[in-house]
Amino acid sequence: DAATLRPYWRRWSWSDARLLVAGGLPGVMIGAALYRFADADLFRLLIGSIALIFVMWQIASRAGAIRAVRKPLPAWVGALSGLVAGFTSFVSHAGGPAVAVYLLSKGHSKTRFQATTVLVFGLLNLAKALPYGFLGIFGRETLLFGLAMAPFALTGAWLGVKAHRIVPERAFFAITSVLL
Repeated sequence: DAATLRPYWRRWSWSDARLLVAGGLPGVMIGAALYRFADADLFRLLIGSIALIFVMWQIASRAGAIRAVRKPLPAWVGALSGLVAGFTSFVSHAGGPAVAVYLLSKGHSKTRFQATTVLVFGLLNLAKALPYGFLGIFGRETLLFGLAMAPFALTGAWLGVKAHRIVPERAFFAITSVLL
């Protein structure tokens, strides 16, 4: 998160980030409270289903099979997306689709979309650190493994920023929708 925050500094949509984080913080707290009981695979399946429905909606509307209303999702959907992202990010690190669905509806540029995503997950990941510590998720082995993987994570972040600058806007959103 720290490695990708600088290249996107202040390029985010603060209003969308604030809304997503405001919803995400209670999601993190719910995730922490239910962590021992939550079935991560069930939540991955639910998030995957929502993502697939979104992608099918996009494909059908672009093909002319359905007439889509091209307006941004309302604020309450952003808060709900944040809640889902906070919870699913806590229990299974699968919060990206909930944030992407909301932000894709906003029509931001690829840089504003990416910067907002980076900011939201940077803040939510900070919020997850304390409960992860109390739940024993951050142990000696986890921290040592994280340190060993850090060069790969930093290289991946650097490559991602470079790729972001190279990939044209239209291709970026096509790739984002496919990967969603």
